[in-house]
Formats: sequence, C-alpha cells, structure tokens
Amino acid sequence: MKVQKIGLSGLISILAALTIGEFRFIPNSQFKIINSQALAQTQAERKAEADRLFKQGIQQYQISQFQAALQSWQQALIIYREIKDRQGEGKALGNLGNAYFSLGDDAKAIDYLQQDLAIAREIKDRQGEGVSLGNLGNTYFSLGDYAKAIEYAQQWLAIAREIKDRRSEGRALGHLGNAYNSLGDYAKAIEYLQQWLASA
Repeated sequence: MKVQKIGLSGLISILAALTIGEFRFIPNSQFKIINSQALAQTQAERKAEADRLFKQGIQQYQISQFQAALQSWQQALIIYREIKDRQGEGKALGNLGNAYFSLGDDAKAIDYLQQDLAIAREIKDRQGEGVSLGNLGNTYFSLGDYAKAIEYAQQWLAIAREIKDRRSEGRALGHLGNAYNSLGDYAKAIEYLQQWLASA
C-alpha cells in the first residue's frame, strides 16, 4: 500500500515537471478576443506581404528576370491561398502563366492561365476574365493553334465590348486580325484590323 502511494506521488511529480513552462492557459472568453485580433492582424499582414511579392514579381518580369518573377509570384500565390484571397490568387496564377509563356513553357502557361480563368469566372471578375482569355489566345497563337486563338480572342472581344473596355476591345481585334492573317484568310484579317484601327 505504501509503495503505491509513493509511486503515485512520484508520478504526479514527474507529470508536474513535464508540464512546467510548456503552456499558458487563457480563460476561454479572453482567448477568443485575443485570437480574433491576432488573426485579423495576421491576415492583413499576410495580404500586405503577398501584395509586396506580387509587385516585386512585376518589377522583375519587366526587366526580364523571369525566374525571379516566378519565385515572387509563387510565394504570393501560397499566401493568397492561405488567406483565401481569390482575386489575388487569380492574378498570381495569370502572371505565373505569362512568365512560363515568356520562358517558352506553353503547357505550364496554359495550365496556370486556365486556373486564372476559372477563378475570374467564379468571382465574376469580367475584366480579369477578359485578360485571361486574351492571354490564353496569345499562347495558343504562339503554338500555331489559330482556331483556339480565335475562339479565345472572340470571347475576349465580347467581354471587352460588354464592359466597354475600348483598349481591350482593340487588342482583341488585333489578335483576331493576326490569327486570321496566319490562317491566310486575308479578308477577315483586314476586317478585324480595320476595326482595330477605328477603335484605336
């Protein structure tokens, strides 16, 4: 009997020693307040960091540092996904697609641009959807798939006209003109290029 008491006492001492300094307990009500404030602060800080990386990637891309831009946008993408910023996620995906296009990796470019397009449609970002369609059309054009390039450019043109984005409308018309020119359909190429000229 005495051995059991000593054993139990020893066990309690060991458990007490193991837990000293490991945890700080906060009453539930206080925990909820502190936790929500910390979460809000963390969310804002994480978004600011993702936005900084996103802008850094643009600067790197503009001076042809495509690999560095890829890294910046990949890091931004991870954060945007963590904080569930769908618009930021879509923009990062689109820019990653453009970077892979510039590096000549058309398959990866298309993959990222398709993800960007899906998010733009999900969040009903019509301008973002148009940009995604234009980038996809451009990628298929570079692959020599003029039929797909035309399909995406026509969708882009329709959105540009719907939202009255004259600049995008002109660019979409230019893409269509170039695609039809590459197909040897000069009449249609001229028609679209003349519309582009009028829009400009």
